[in-house]
Amino acid sequence: MQLHLLSSSGELFIEDVIEIARPMLEGISEPEVAYLPAASLERSYSRETRAAFRGLAKVTLLKAESDPLKKIRSALDRAALLYIPGGNTFLMAHRLHNRGLVDLIRHYLLAGLPMVGVSAGTMICGVNILTSNDINCCGCVTFSGLNLVPCNFNMHYPPEEGDSRLDRDDRMGQFLQFHDQPVLAMQDDAYIRVTEAGLELVRGTCWRFEKGKEKALLPPGKLASKVLTPR
Repeated sequence: MQLHLLSSSGELFIEDVIEIARPMLEGISEPEVAYLPAASLERSYSRETRAAFRGLAKVTLLKAESDPLKKIRSALDRAALLYIPGGNTFLMAHRLHNRGLVDLIRHYLLAGLPMVGVSAGTMICGVNILTSNDINCCGCVTFSGLNLVPCNFNMHYPPEEGDSRLDRDDRMGQFLQFHDQPVLAMQDDAYIRVTEAGLELVRGTCWRFEKGKEKALLPPGKLASKVLTPR
């Protein structure tokens, strides 16, 4: 398994995506990126994404809510990389669960298909999505994630002390009153890599919230936890 997980919502995040993806695509004959913007409320940004990957890989847009399952499986079979960007995490979960895609995507990722996820694309990799900052605009009723790591994520954690951070800390504490898995709260500079060896903070700032403990700053390079055994 090879997951590359980002929090960034800034204008330059696509440059990070391309640089992370490049080593996985170069040297492959006619590489293809499966692009799954299932969290998008308004538009897919497929034109911009194709432009960003131009000269590096072909981008195939996957519409979770409408594409035939045969088309989605075929695209994942051909893909050298799965790219899941951000948006509303509850909408993503709603669409993926409604189409039965959660187990399918999990199967491909556990089998070795690399993935780059940004924001909601990172959130969906956890045990569940209940630590999202988003509103449940679509009435999502199934909150489990891809369950690829034994933790939850929280995106865009405030970089400065203040009311926003105190509010976020309080919400993470409320979650931990009812759930046992830790939460990794990523600031927008954070990049986490997950392989069979474990979970590593490659760069940036990430906080670990754990039941019964004070929140802790995760040092870069530290293996925070082992990945889950496939089931």
